[in-house]
Amino acid sequence: MNMKKSLSAFFGLFLFAALSQSAFALQPSNTTNLVGTWTNVNSATGGIVKVVVTNNVLTGFRINTFGACSPTPCNHGNILASRFSKSVSSTVAQGLSGQYDFGFSTMLVTAQRVYDLDGGTFLEVETRTKFAAGDTRNDYTRTELFRK
Repeated sequence: MNMKKSLSAFFGLFLFAALSQSAFALQPSNTTNLVGTWTNVNSATGGIVKVVVTNNVLTGFRINTFGACSPTPCNHGNILASRFSKSVSSTVAQGLSGQYDFGFSTMLVTAQRVYDLDGGTFLEVETRTKFAAGDTRNDYTRTELFRK
């Protein structure tokens, strides 16, 4: 009798787990609008100078930002990012989002393709930097324009 109860409990848990699994949300699959190296149109920026967007079967959809450091740009590192389309039915990615954790601060990076500027291929990038508790600097946001 104990064996029947054990099997029944096992299958009950298995069925519950199988039915309670939520479906994964889909991200747009066509990333060609975003993938590539994007350079800030403002060469004198104090923020991000370059953004590299990649999509690889093994490593996933990633962004790598580079800050304005001297003599060479600071590599912030390669992080996973989410991609977004303009509508729930579109499979074409038009925007992205990812977050860095530098320890002393976090930086949320969001970007969106911009089409209507002088016929060029542009990416508008917004960063929101939040400093760790106890840091006396003010949290800030910055919006910049990049060209492929």
